[in-house]
Amino acid sequence: MAWASLKGTSSMYPFLHAPGFIQSRTTDRVVFPDISTCRALQVVAKSLSDYDGYRISFGNAHAPGGKFFAYGYKANLVIDTSDAFVTVTIPLTDFTDFWDDATGDPIHTCQEDSTYCPDEMTLRNVKRLAVWGEGKAGHVDLQIQTIQAVGCGAE
Repeated sequence: MAWASLKGTSSMYPFLHAPGFIQSRTTDRVVFPDISTCRALQVVAKSLSDYDGYRISFGNAHAPGGKFFAYGYKANLVIDTSDAFVTVTIPLTDFTDFWDDATGDPIHTCQEDSTYCPDEMTLRNVKRLAVWGEGKAGHVDLQIQTIQAVGCGAE
C-alpha cells in the first residue's frame, strides 16, 4: 500500500526548450527529525510507468550563483518500472543545491565541490521534502511507501 503518489504528465514546453515538471511536496509546521548524522535517504516506491525523470529534493538552500528557481538539495531517484515496491538508497553526497531549474539536472555536484553538499543547518531540519517528475517528457506514475534517513549515528 502506498501512502503517497505522484501521477500526471511532464510535457514539453517549447519556450523552455525542456519538459515541465510535476511535484509533490510536504512542508511541516513541526521540525523534521535531525538527519545530520545520517548517510543517505532511503525510498521505498514503485513506478507504474516507464519514466526516468524522477528526482527527490529537500530543504530550501540556494547555491551561490545558482539558477533563479533552484532551491533545495536535489538528487535523481532511479526506479525501474515494476508492480513491486523496491528500495532505493541515495547517499546524501548525491544531492546538490546547484541544479538547473529548467531540467533539474545537476550543474555542479557535491562530489566535485563540497560547497554544494547538504549543509548542517538543512540536515538538522530539512523543512520540506519533494518528489518530482522532471527533465523528461512522459507519463509519471510513482507510488511511494516510505522515505526515511538511514545510516544514522548509532544505527
